[in-house]
Amino acid sequence: MFRDKFPKIALLVKRSFVDGAGFEPASSAMPTVACAQPESIKSIKEYEEFLRINMRLERITVKTSCEVITRFLKFANNTVSYETIKNYLTTYIDKKPKTYNSQITELRRFVRDYLGHENLIRTFKMAPVDEAQQPVDLPNKKQLKKGFEAQHSVLAKVVYLLTATTGLRKCEILALQKQNINTKLRSVIANHYTRKKRSGITFYNRECEEWLNKYLETRHDNNDPKLFVTSDRQWRKIWRNASKSAQTKITPKILRKWFSTEMGEQLIPDRFIDIFQGRAPRSVLAKHYTGKELMRLKRIYEKANLKVLA
Repeated sequence: MFRDKFPKIALLVKRSFVDGAGFEPASSAMPTVACAQPESIKSIKEYEEFLRINMRLERITVKTSCEVITRFLKFANNTVSYETIKNYLTTYIDKKPKTYNSQITELRRFVRDYLGHENLIRTFKMAPVDEAQQPVDLPNKKQLKKGFEAQHSVLAKVVYLLTATTGLRKCEILALQKQNINTKLRSVIANHYTRKKRSGITFYNRECEEWLNKYLETRHDNNDPKLFVTSDRQWRKIWRNASKSAQTKITPKILRKWFSTEMGEQLIPDRFIDIFQGRAPRSVLAKHYTGKELMRLKRIYEKANLKVLA
């Protein structure tokens, strides 16, 4: 019950039905959950625990979801109903489809999975996303080099190069541990698996190797297993500086696209690009973890001869 999870909030559930005589739906036909008092800090903490323990979501996903629900409850004056959900989503109707869809996803977790009121959210559908109509302008080699030269620290430089030459996602880069890196093979085998995404088996080039070794020499916190110790502010600054210097947008997502495009232009088969970027089935990835198959992947990667600074 919502009352059990949010002890400071009173609830009222009403149900009524349209007689079906006309074609126009009546708003009174929609079930309503009315919250009479504002949510407490404790209630948000309980929802956070639900996402982390019951839903088994990653830390960053839990944080984002709690932020969205806090914003929704503030907008809705702490009333969860069909009308408040509709009014809230209306404010996103003209935004990008993915932005709109992300709000529905978080509301489904809260209203359907946590509160158990699927009937309030089930009629709201995802917006169609046609990425083919949204081409991405990829930076050229000169712009990539300028983006690198705009970095002011060894950490920023190696993050930039590792992102470009591995094709990994932001969450995968930030989750990397030292044990995920094989400096002899220049391989990266991350342990990032979620219900929707998985890390691949990838490599980095010699340009990145030079700066990674410099960075590791500066690390004196040997007890910290994380490869990169950085804040959100430092992370954003890397891409802001790169974009400003190159005079074109450079982000981890764009570099991931650049990586796959460069691989394709060097005639690397799609099935291997999928392995590098984590789109292959887990059984296929497991096949390449060690031995001859890993060395085979390394040879295929090196055929592309990825260069960022040359």
